[in-house]
Amino acid sequence: MSEPFSIVQDGPIARLTFTRPERANALGAAFWQTFPAAIDALDRAGQTRVLLIEAEGRHFCSGMDTDAFTALGGSDSPHDRFRFRANLLVLQEALTRLEQTDFAVVVAIQGACLGGGLDLALACDIRVCSRNASFGIEESNIGIVADLGSLQRGVHALPYGVMCDMALTGRRMPAEEAARYGLVASVEASDEACRARALEIAKTIAAKSPLMTAGIKRSLQNARDAAIADGLKFIANWNAGMFSPAEVGEALVARAEKRTAEFAPLVPPAASGSTD
Repeated sequence: MSEPFSIVQDGPIARLTFTRPERANALGAAFWQTFPAAIDALDRAGQTRVLLIEAEGRHFCSGMDTDAFTALGGSDSPHDRFRFRANLLVLQEALTRLEQTDFAVVVAIQGACLGGGLDLALACDIRVCSRNASFGIEESNIGIVADLGSLQRGVHALPYGVMCDMALTGRRMPAEEAARYGLVASVEASDEACRARALEIAKTIAAKSPLMTAGIKRSLQNARDAAIADGLKFIANWNAGMFSPAEVGEALVARAEKRTAEFAPLVPPAASGSTD
């Protein structure tokens, strides 16, 4: 298996590149094990003023890889549910680390930016995409309530109704629509132009005071973070109790068989005061 990413330090700009194009840069177990430590190392070294995140291949990121799902655990025992929640909080923190850095984070997006890829992109400070980019909460199509931040951060990045539309339908949002609603700062004609624009933004920020950059990040996040932190804890608790391996399995099989998935209806609570 190829390494999930590489990092090259170019003066005050660190360039982190996803290097699994054969898997559409899906975020597997190796990514989650190494990414937080890599970001921490950059922050501690103090040389980086801007982190530029890019990806090899046609797609920025297709989401979580299957081995990362397996690591969360899938049984209904209380002990496994406890482990599920603990592992989920670790994954959430890995992406939140991007917001906690003293340097700015700029991301260049081409092709698909789905599921965990969108979670990651929303934790970055500035997003630039190519014309062929599309964004989606892919979890909605496989019976999962997205739980790594796209719902919590997305509702601040997009109008509420638009976010509901994306989350409830699982549709793909094209680049031009993403720009219209402010999800991305700009749309470029090609993948090369997208990376060039992201690098231009990174160079502009890198030339400014790093203390100012840190202050702006902290100030902007201060007005928003309480809601996100509470939301991440809420979804960790929800999925620890409500995540259904059976429904996810049915959704995946139905997709493979090109049919509509069959799900059990929700059982309403018993009426209060019943004598039955």
